Amino acid sequence: MLDIPVLRGFGFNDYPIWPLTAVGYICLSFGFLASIFDRDRLASALWLVPLLIALASIFQNAAGIDLGTDQLLFGAMLAEFDAPHPGRPGPSPSTIFVLLAAAGYGARMRKWLSGEAGTLLAAITMALAAATAVLVLFSSPGGATARILSASLPAAIATLLLAVAFLILHSRLQWVRLLTMRSGDWRIIRVLLPIVLIVPVIPSALQLLIARPDRLSPLAAGALVALFNIVIVAFVAYWAIVRVARGQAAMVELSQALDHTTVVLTDAEGRITHWSRGCEELYGWTSGEALGQNKYLLLRSQCRLDEAMHGELLEDGQELVEICRDGREVSVLERTRQVESPGQPDVVLLKVTDITQRVVAVEALKVSEERLALATSAHELGIVEWDVVSGRMEWSPGTEQRLGMVPGMISDFESWRAQVEPEDVQRILDTIARAVRDRADKFSYRYRFLQPQGGVRAVEGSARAFYDAEGNLLRTVGVILDVTEREEREAALRRREAQLRSVLETVPDAMVVIDQHSSILQFSAAAEALWGYRAADVLGRSATMLVPADRRALHMATLSHFLKTGDGIVGEVLTGTAEAADGHRFPIELRAGVARSDGQVLLTIFIRNLSEQLATEERLSELSAEIAHVSRQSAMSELAADLAHELNQPLSATSNFLAAARMLIEKGEGTERVVDLLRMGSEQTQRAGEIIRRMRAFMARGEVEMRTESVEQTVRDAADLVLVGTGQFHIRVSYELDLEAPYIFADRIQVQQVLVNLLRNSMEALRSSGREDRHITISSHRLSDQMIELAVSDSGPGIPSHVLEQLFSRFTTTKGNGGGMGIGLSISKRIIEAHGGTLRAENRPEGGASFRFTLPAVEEGAD
Repeated sequence: MLDIPVLRGFGFNDYPIWPLTAVGYICLSFGFLASIFDRDRLASALWLVPLLIALASIFQNAAGIDLGTDQLLFGAMLAEFDAPHPGRPGPSPSTIFVLLAAAGYGARMRKWLSGEAGTLLAAITMALAAATAVLVLFSSPGGATARILSASLPAAIATLLLAVAFLILHSRLQWVRLLTMRSGDWRIIRVLLPIVLIVPVIPSALQLLIARPDRLSPLAAGALVALFNIVIVAFVAYWAIVRVARGQAAMVELSQALDHTTVVLTDAEGRITHWSRGCEELYGWTSGEALGQNKYLLLRSQCRLDEAMHGELLEDGQELVEICRDGREVSVLERTRQVESPGQPDVVLLKVTDITQRVVAVEALKVSEERLALATSAHELGIVEWDVVSGRMEWSPGTEQRLGMVPGMISDFESWRAQVEPEDVQRILDTIARAVRDRADKFSYRYRFLQPQGGVRAVEGSARAFYDAEGNLLRTVGVILDVTEREEREAALRRREAQLRSVLETVPDAMVVIDQHSSILQFSAAAEALWGYRAADVLGRSATMLVPADRRALHMATLSHFLKTGDGIVGEVLTGTAEAADGHRFPIELRAGVARSDGQVLLTIFIRNLSEQLATEERLSELSAEIAHVSRQSAMSELAADLAHELNQPLSATSNFLAAARMLIEKGEGTERVVDLLRMGSEQTQRAGEIIRRMRAFMARGEVEMRTESVEQTVRDAADLVLVGTGQFHIRVSYELDLEAPYIFADRIQVQQVLVNLLRNSMEALRSSGREDRHITISSHRLSDQMIELAVSDSGPGIPSHVLEQLFSRFTTTKGNGGGMGIGLSISKRIIEAHGGTLRAENRPEGGASFRFTLPAVEEGAD
């Protein structure tokens, strides 16, 4: 209210700032200061004062009453002022108070008005203040415009300053950023800024043109200027609202989208200033819990120790392991960017990417590669990659060493070709050409490596082929396996198989291999010759076709019994009858071996045709019978003198008895005496006949007849035959026969031949020994339920040891030179073995020799 002439020309004193208006501006200013220091309650209280002043002024003007609030401050001074309502704020200050207070409330409290709307109100206020300042500046003092607006230039300037301060405070220097950034809005700003500066001048210029008395009255001119100002302000406000609304919508969408990303803002010391919703979902910490805390301490962040493994992830960031609220570990890639804001402290933007799954996958891939390396090393597998275009070849670690090569020795196709057998190279190239022609996904190969130090290693494997769009082969990736040892084993096996095949082909016995179902698997050449079938005709068919039809059921029963019990075939010599392709039958002998593999039973059967063997044995039997007969004849020849002497006694006695009887008959005396002489002569005749009968039975040549025979009778008949005419040698014969073993199952004549041979040998030994005690003992006893042993022992000199070792060989004799043919004991041994027994000789400890042989026993009363 001071009258300052210097400022009067600028309208500073025409309508001064009333005390209440000044208080309102002061409260708005201090309210913005309190807002800057986050004193929201103090700011709200300060903003309430200008709002109440404005509302009271508007109410009094509208109602036409005076509440007495205009002169609360400096009332005496205001009463002396010449004005309609001294001290009452005019329409312009009241409107500005309402707009700025509303903008401040909305920006800070954000309860009923958004901060962006507050910014809009502040912009409108700034525009009105600028327009008011221009009108006041260009209007005449005390003019209609000044009276209508009730404003002054100081008030307008204060309003402009407050609006600009609000915009700078609550837009976070967005205008400055727009001015300093070469963005898409720069062109709009360059156009808008001159318009904002020029448009407020237009109403003032219009007022100067129409304010002349000859055109419009002052009241009409003021009203027209006010209307034009309102139109301009409305247009600018509309444009600003639309522009801000569109930008706000885009910013809201962008903010919502960014809020779902894992973005963290921190200050220079690492304290969190912004915690997005994506971070809440990832870590579990809410925004309220995270704000103000150090991000790395909150999440216990640690750098991974194996960053080199994930180098591709760390080009512009660092990989961290962080702990979530629930204790889970997550692996994240954190990218850092420094954000500079003019007039604001620098912030650090942390873009966090959850790479837990990727790290797990990389770890799994690493483990898989390690396992693959172990597996390939354990199985001695190698991996080779061939780049067809460049010819480069890469080998997995250890492959070249396992092949006997120096690492790096085979690095391209040409060096590979130089180390491979030439014929194998061409074969592999042909294989690759066929694969390319057919566009095959893979192909197999087998070739031989030439060792630098000499020698060859065989390898095999398969490769995956990769083609371009035109079908050209680009590269191959394959596995390779050293099969040298297997090749050597297979070669050795092939040699053994060829050798075995040649042996089997030369073996005269036929060979047939069958399985557990009696199906023929192999049929040798000898089997083809034996049965008259070709191998191709019988393979896969049942082996029962090789035996007569009436024997096939028995064959299958025997095989089934063997498969169930394991008995009956293997380890035994079996005989049977086979049937050839032409239908004739022939005797066979079988020997079998078994092999079990993979749940399958294989029987290898060797078959021998017994036709010739049986014919030979029959001829040998006939020859043996002839030889035995000759032996008996020889023995009888040797006994002829003794037999003649023995027969002479009964015949002479008979002759004497008959002569005496005749003499008595001629005399007619002694009838009873004649009868006695005839009886005695008859006995002597029967005695001679018995001697001849035994001799004829022994000499008889007949068929072998096995039957039950008395041991005692067989032994005594043989002894009586041998002892004929030997009384002068004083040889005693005693019998020690086991009464518990009375019968044998044998051919009596053959057994007596054995006894005769043994007794004659004993008698010869006793005759030539010169000993007075000449004794022969014939004994028998049961060995078991099946066999009886008979022994012929003498008290002679025994058998020389050199003769004893080969006593039963042909042409070996115990009688010295010229004593015998040496076939008697050999024949005796064959006879006993044919009966299923054994014949052996030994020297007795007390002197003499003993011959023992066994024969099958028969129970008394058996049929």
